[in-house]
Amino acid sequence: MKNDDPQPKTQPSGNKPPPRPPRNTAVGLGPSDDSDKKRRATITKIAYGEGKFIRQSGGRGQYGHVRVKIEPGKGVEIISDVSNDAIPAKYIKPVTDAIREALDSGDLIDNPAFEGHPIVDIVVRVVDGSFDETDSSDLTFKMAGIFAIKDAVKKADPIIIE
Repeated sequence: MKNDDPQPKTQPSGNKPPPRPPRNTAVGLGPSDDSDKKRRATITKIAYGEGKFIRQSGGRGQYGHVRVKIEPGKGVEIISDVSNDAIPAKYIKPVTDAIREALDSGDLIDNPAFEGHPIVDIVVRVVDGSFDETDSSDLTFKMAGIFAIKDAVKKADPIIIE
């Protein structure tokens, strides 16, 4: 080091990152085509599902209960056939939103072959449920809706389509 250098050069202390692999190797690459992303799942028969979200932890509880009927159809259609006595109108939107998100995510079927494939060509009818004046909320009905559609899809003989 010279006396007239304003800033000396510094060297790393020895913890260097590993070298990168060459650019044209197959390390870390997925499938070369996007055929997996085009795959979707659907159902082959009518089925019913029920979802309950009930928690009690000392204070105010959480309660939501939803029953659905699913059947093959065209596109994704979610219909509310439930009366206000069973589920108040303010909880129907959280239920339908949660069902749509669950169908789009493709994580409803506990089978690795279906993982990540959205479910299409299905008609979902919210047919029944129950609520509690103090313990029900948007969140409890979202969870109950997800549980109900998951239960129904398992019973409806799902298949993967191209």
